[in-house]
Amino acid sequence: MKCPICGNEHTGKLSKSRYFCSNCFIEIFYTRKEELQIFQILEDGSTCPIPEEL
Repeated sequence: MKCPICGNEHTGKLSKSRYFCSNCFIEIFYTRKEELQIFQILEDGSTCPIPEEL
């Protein structure tokens, strides 16, 4: 899985449809409809959605 933000090819797999990029601290999630959702991981461990317009 290649990170859609920084291009890192060494992303970690969290589950069947969730990945993690340690370079830019984001979580990448594919919905059941194969839609891509990206979340920034905050200092407290919570996530915040990143708009697709980046």
